[in-house]
This record gives sequence, structure tokens and C-alpha cells, in this order.
Amino acid sequence: MRLRPTRRTSVAAAVVALGGFGWWLVYDFVPLRAGTTVALAAAGNAPPATDAQWPMFGFSPARTRVVASTLRPPFRLQYTIPGESLIEMPPVVTRGLVIFGTHDGLVIATHVRNGLPAWTSSIGGCIASSPVVWRHLVIVGWASPAPCGRGKDERGGIVALDLVTGEVVWRFHTGNVESSPAVVDDALFFSAYESRELSTVYALALGEPRRVLWKHTVPTKIASSPSLWRGTVYISAYDRRLYAFESSTGRLRWKTSAFSDDAEARILLGVRSLVTRNSWTEGGYYATPSLAYGHAYAGVIDGVFSSFDARSGAHRWSRQLKGSIYGSAAVWKHLIYVGTTSGRFYALEADDGNVRWRFDLEGKILGSPTVTNGRVYVSSTARETVVLDAKSGALRWRFGDGHYSPLVVAGERAFMVGKGRVYALENATGWRSRWPRGAQ
Repeated sequence: MRLRPTRRTSVAAAVVALGGFGWWLVYDFVPLRAGTTVALAAAGNAPPATDAQWPMFGFSPARTRVVASTLRPPFRLQYTIPGESLIEMPPVVTRGLVIFGTHDGLVIATHVRNGLPAWTSSIGGCIASSPVVWRHLVIVGWASPAPCGRGKDERGGIVALDLVTGEVVWRFHTGNVESSPAVVDDALFFSAYESRELSTVYALALGEPRRVLWKHTVPTKIASSPSLWRGTVYISAYDRRLYAFESSTGRLRWKTSAFSDDAEARILLGVRSLVTRNSWTEGGYYATPSLAYGHAYAGVIDGVFSSFDARSGAHRWSRQLKGSIYGSAAVWKHLIYVGTTSGRFYALEADDGNVRWRFDLEGKILGSPTVTNGRVYVSSTARETVVLDAKSGALRWRFGDGHYSPLVVAGERAFMVGKGRVYALENATGWRSRWPRGAQ
């Protein structure tokens, strides 16, 4: 005899079905615009000659995080640089110095040859960005009073320190700067935000007299760093849009998004941010765009990674990944490398976003990877850095420390960022030296 469902079981089934639909709508459905895939340029952006230096975040203004070297694991540990507190963004290496900022507001400079201190300067503000060096100055952004994690107010800006002594030369107050500045042709480019509804993109002439070349306000929060390519400044923002400005004048060339802009989509995305992050506007771009092959590549906190035409802003493709995306991507040989808070690290095809390979880490991936000598380096909050074959994703080495962005390269030396310290590494020559605990 066939049993008929009772009213109670029918209601329960309906509630389960409705709940499942709601879960899918909030967590899995993505209201994306259609993309148009086109052939990529034959080559990527050639990095500038750097004389064995890593001069700014992402290595070059295009922020592709790729550098040529002969470095390959296993490594020999040369020395360790204590950071005193958390180091969120990687150092720069230039003119014989390794320079980085900390969450406690310290800018630390040490000598490349031996790791001994050159100077330490306290700027009094939270540093969540990498510095840049211009002539005799170290320029770093700060966001509200140190240490980081106390909450943000409207205070913040850019500080210029003397490269030799670390003394403050000048300050420029703008609002919170989590952006890692870029210098191109004696002009400094960065962004600052006062609130979730107001940010400003700046171009600052660094010569005499120092002056604002242009500034452009945007009605949303911008925490990402500017990327530059062929006279254009690219900025990603919390409103899920990518902006392109003419670098000489600040004229807005275009703004674009991978997401549908109708009212229903905006409400859905706002509800998703509210449910998952307790904020209506916490789902957009934190990551810095990477420029290569005539395209801009970037991922949003919502977990969608996208490609846009760098000249027109046209949406080319998007790929929904598991977890949220906070770090910028590395780009090498038509592959895009990016990690998420799920611990998954992806190699995506640059032309269509298809997954070439995937590697799962413990902890969250919050920082940006680095590619050198055919290997890709990525760290996670489980205090581990892994080295993978950049073509196949095969594991090549593990390092027992890490947290955010893992590696910068200067000549035949690598600087690996741990949690509150920086390790100077060089190629091992058939023997093992002293190692941080857990390296293998």
C-alpha cells in the first residue's frame, strides 16, 4: 500500500527545499555579465630592468609578481630578520637594503649582505602595504593609528623617510592608505579611503616642487594598490568595479564590472555580503589587478575571478572559485595563479579561466603568490609556505613558516616572509644548513 505524505511532512519538505534554494541563492548563485573571449597577446608585459632588485609590490607596475632567477629549493638559510610584529605585505629590496613595514607601525631596513639593521623608524600608523623607494626616499602608506586591528578612522596618508637614516622627511595626510604605492616616471600613484563610501586616487609629482598632479574621488572604498600599463592606472574597488584612469591627467577612461548592475543583482550581492561578512558592502575588490597580455586580471571577496580587456574594460570571462579572494594574482606563461580563503590555490588558463590545476593548503590564503624559475610560491595562515611546479602544480618543497605574501627575489637571493620575520635564503649546494622548524 502506498503511503500518502502527511501535511506535516509536506511542509517540512517545502521548508527544506526553500532553505536549500536560499542557500544556493546567497552562497552559490553569481549574477555575472556575459563575457567575450578573445585571443591573447603573444607575450606578457616585459618587466623593467631592475639591477637585481625588487623595487615595489608585485615587482613591476603591472603587478604580475614574476621575476627571472636561478633560485630553486631546497634553500640554505643565510639569516633571519626579526619584524617585531606581523608583516602583512612583502618587503622591497633595493640599493643594498631590505625594507618593510609592520602592523605596529615600524619601518625596518636591514642590509642585504648580512641582515644587520640599517635603521628602524616608527611612523605611528598601521602599515598594511609595501613601501616603494624613489631616489633617496622610502615612501610608505599608513592607515589609522598603530597597531593594526584597532579599527579605522579617517587618519592616514603617505610618509617619506630618508633612505639612509630612516628619518621622516615629509608626510601627506589623505585618509587611510592600505595601497602599496607605485612610482613611474617620478610620479607616485596610490589610493586612500575615508569611509566605505569615499576614496581618492592620487598622482603625486615627487620632484621639486612636490605637488598633486591629479586626484579622482570614487564613491566607494578602495584598499587595493594601483597597477599601471601603457599610460593607464588601474584600480579595483569595493563596489565590484575596476576603474581605469589616464595616468598623466587622471581622466576616467572607463569603469567596468563582471557583475550584473540591475537592482535585483545589487540587492542579492548586498544580502550575500551581509550574511557572510556582516556588512552590506564587504564583497568587492580588495585584490590588486595584474596586467598582462592586454588584459587585467583580478578577483573579488565574493570569490569570483575575472578577466577584462585592458584597453576597453570589456568583460572577457569570470570563474567562481571556492572561498574569498584577497590576494592579487601572479601571471606567467598564460597561466594565472591565485588562492582563496578555502585554502585552494589555482592555476587558471589566461584566455578562458579554465582550471589547469589546483593544490589544497591548510589554512586560508590571504596573500599573493610569486613565480620564479618555473616555480610558484604561496603561503597560508597555517604558517606554511609551499613551492609548486608552476606548470603542473606538483609539490616541490615546504617551508615551515608563512602567513601572507611569501617571497620576493633580488638577484640570487630570496626573501621569504614568515609570521613576524623575514628569512634570507639562497640555493643550497648539496648540503643542509640550519632551518626554521618544519622546513623540509
